Amino acid sequence: MQLNSHLTAVTFIMLLVATCYQSVKAEDIPLSYYDSIEGKSDSLLKSTLSRICRGGVRYAYGTTTYHSSNNPPQWVKGDLKEYGTWQAFPLTDIREDGSVWDMYSDSRRYYPNKRGDSGCSLNIEHCLPKSWWGGTVNDAYKDLYHLNPSDQAANQQKSNYAPGHVKKGDKFDNGSFRMDNAASSGYGYICFEPAAEYRGDFARAYFYIATAYEDINWDSKYAQYISKTSYLMFSDSVKKVLLDWHRSDPVSEKEICRANSISDIQHNRNPFIDYPELVEYIWGNMRGNTVSLASLSCTAGTAVCHDYISPVDSLHLYDTIINLPALTSALVNAVPGGSALNRIQSNGSASITMGTSSDDGELRFTSLALSDSALLVFRASPYNSATSMQLDVYADDCLLQSIQETVVKNTRNEVRYTISIPAGTNTLRLVSIGGSTAKRACMQELYLLTARKNTETAIDDVNSQQSEISSQKSKNDARTQAPQAVKYLQNGSLFIRHTTGTYDAFGRRIR
Repeated sequence: MQLNSHLTAVTFIMLLVATCYQSVKAEDIPLSYYDSIEGKSDSLLKSTLSRICRGGVRYAYGTTTYHSSNNPPQWVKGDLKEYGTWQAFPLTDIREDGSVWDMYSDSRRYYPNKRGDSGCSLNIEHCLPKSWWGGTVNDAYKDLYHLNPSDQAANQQKSNYAPGHVKKGDKFDNGSFRMDNAASSGYGYICFEPAAEYRGDFARAYFYIATAYEDINWDSKYAQYISKTSYLMFSDSVKKVLLDWHRSDPVSEKEICRANSISDIQHNRNPFIDYPELVEYIWGNMRGNTVSLASLSCTAGTAVCHDYISPVDSLHLYDTIINLPALTSALVNAVPGGSALNRIQSNGSASITMGTSSDDGELRFTSLALSDSALLVFRASPYNSATSMQLDVYADDCLLQSIQETVVKNTRNEVRYTISIPAGTNTLRLVSIGGSTAKRACMQELYLLTARKNTETAIDDVNSQQSEISSQKSKNDARTQAPQAVKYLQNGSLFIRHTTGTYDAFGRRIR
């Protein structure tokens, strides 16, 4: 295959991998970890648990670069010495199909880098609002037991409001996460409620923070929710809601597996997941009774947890013309012939928002001179405040596909699109139609690939979300998985490594 001379042709194993799973054993609860609570009750029980679960380590909040002693640096499961929250989430909050496990919405989204990065319309959310203690960057600020990847729109609405039994959902409702205005809530303040399957998860995160960090100074502005006037800390209304949630939604396999992953990272436990009955001994109907550890039911070891892994090898190779596993304006502009036009903005650390309220957003790649047909592969979803999305793909002046998505009930699914680009194409354009903030696209990952001679052209969509134009479907009857690649960061730069070598973010082989 002959490629335009100023474009580097490399054989690249594309990161569109099929998934498989293996059962994993979590870090064991240390011997005698909970023994000191024996015979304790009420405030003494809570203080003893505080000393226990304050142990371990906490890592940086946000995103940090990859670090390992390997040469070249390569991410290793559990190696979080220099990592931040986003590097932990692919270990703690990922579904079996590879999508983000978001307890704040039903939107299907994906981590732009399976080794960790923030993506389109995702936030790190403090389950118990950090403003309740003034937002000081302390250990509670960084503790994974109450940090979750969250839908940006839901996170912004949740703000620092309290949990409650939502009646109307008249402040916010995305079909999963609902909020009442103060007038309709029955509490006199705005409240939120997650889906029924996650209410216990939220409650046990609140109980954990109020226990592990019981010495924290709560901001007096939020005294109607939490204060130090009692060791119970929560106001009567908040305490009742949390107990209701805890009782109605018992510890699930999802919650156990997430706690195991956090324990592998932080080396501490959430006692209210391991021993759910402890909630009753501190806040509920067992107050005044002393704990007999042997009589409590323990959830640890009762779940079958799986590790998300990739296949080892595959025979199908691709020539890569454009290779952007991370998508930013700077990376697009650095590609030969690439231009990010009309205020392309970062959305997370590895994705972009296209366009503004008055302008279309456009990615343009020129001087391609394709001698063979190619595949354009990318992810896109409506922007977090958009009610729809229109993304038009042009080969030279020919409109190949107009992708149009409408947001239904604040749900914005991220989809991987695969589009055939005809031979002879010189200029490729992706245009997000603007005109209003309600009509914008968010994008992450972009590849332009050509099949090597004598191989089938096939892309396996592992994320259960794919749109292919009819010509592509008819052309590719045989579908096979694409081989494995590993992405890592070194000194702030992104690299892709596999058995044939290491490549930079533009597909150039460097070793």
